[in-house]
Amino acid sequence: MNSALKFLAYLSAINGILLFMRPRDNALNLLVWFPKLIGAALSPVMGIIGILGALSGLVKRDWNLSLVGFLGVGLAARFMAEIPDGRDQFRSVFGSDVDDSLPTRRRGSVDFQPNLVIGQKPKSGKPFVADLWQPQEDSPRSGLGIIYAHGSGWRVGDKDMLTRPFFRSLVGEGHVVLDIAYSLFPEADIPTMVREVNQAIIWMKDNRQAYQVNPGRIVLMGGSAGAHLSLLAAYAPEQPEFQPGDDNSDTSVRGVIAYYPPADLRDTFTQTQKLVSRKQHPIDNLANALFTRIFELHPDSSSQDVHDGSEYENYMINILGGSVEKIPEVYDLLSPIKHVCKDSPPTLLLQGSDDVFDLAPAVRGLQQALVQAGVPAILVEYPHTEHGFDLILPQISPVARAATREVERFLACLV
Repeated sequence: MNSALKFLAYLSAINGILLFMRPRDNALNLLVWFPKLIGAALSPVMGIIGILGALSGLVKRDWNLSLVGFLGVGLAARFMAEIPDGRDQFRSVFGSDVDDSLPTRRRGSVDFQPNLVIGQKPKSGKPFVADLWQPQEDSPRSGLGIIYAHGSGWRVGDKDMLTRPFFRSLVGEGHVVLDIAYSLFPEADIPTMVREVNQAIIWMKDNRQAYQVNPGRIVLMGGSAGAHLSLLAAYAPEQPEFQPGDDNSDTSVRGVIAYYPPADLRDTFTQTQKLVSRKQHPIDNLANALFTRIFELHPDSSSQDVHDGSEYENYMINILGGSVEKIPEVYDLLSPIKHVCKDSPPTLLLQGSDDVFDLAPAVRGLQQALVQAGVPAILVEYPHTEHGFDLILPQISPVARAATREVERFLACLV
């Protein structure tokens, strides 16, 4: 028992140090990505373990154990204390204390309809499916419909990706959630993915009576690449390349929520090239292998501008068909920040400052552009927090729980 407690106390201290680690080396930064995600989610547990270790050390006069325990609990407490609360921002942007009008969350069963066919994918002709989450018939509803696009790097992943607790929470507030399985690269390009998001908007508006959704209260939401697609669909509803058909259907939305989105693809191009190193060092080779594994990368000879070297170094080149120098107009067309205007819908941005893809500067720029255009926009940036922070143990993760609270506030402002 004593040895186990000592081991856990040391683990608590190591976890605390890891939380505040921000390696300058890109390869090392990629390698600590997942450990930091897990460490941040477990910070409350590690803090408790640190307290137990410190007290045990004091009782047994084991000063090393006591010191290690205090270090673990101190770093965990500091991490959690620095998690920002967006309440003042909401009061400033929306003019009232939204916390007074937050709906009561109701626990209970939800009506879950998996693999609901909502149309046909425009490029492949395959069924376009989604999971639908809604309150039971006898439960009150907000009239608000949420369309969620999962993170993917535009090429991996699927719906129902570690989001069930979050969706249950939203349904408990009376909202309807449509979790879409949009097409991925290389089956589809990014404009096709945006068309599918718009297709989901049209489907929800067409089926508003069946699911008791107000067509004027549809909100787009997504993480990472899914957030990027959601922002494009929200900010460019009349862009011809993004429209699913020629019927001029209304694809406007009430608001958009974006977790750690690529806001400017010119910047994303630069950052993805920095991530992977050509140095023949074991750490760099391991990071390269991890990046390749995560995004299921394979050489693509169809792009116009593939440099000599690894396919992962040409990540954005393969997806967009060329480098930013060769096709800048494509990068601009597919950058949400380039479509901001006074008619853009209210936006909530949730971003980690230690994002492995270094998306924070561009997200800050997006929020500034929205404010300058007169659009209600809130950015909550979480210190020492990584990309994907909402997906790991969201029931106990202090950052994921804090972000969910901001989402609840934002949705309450739109109802």
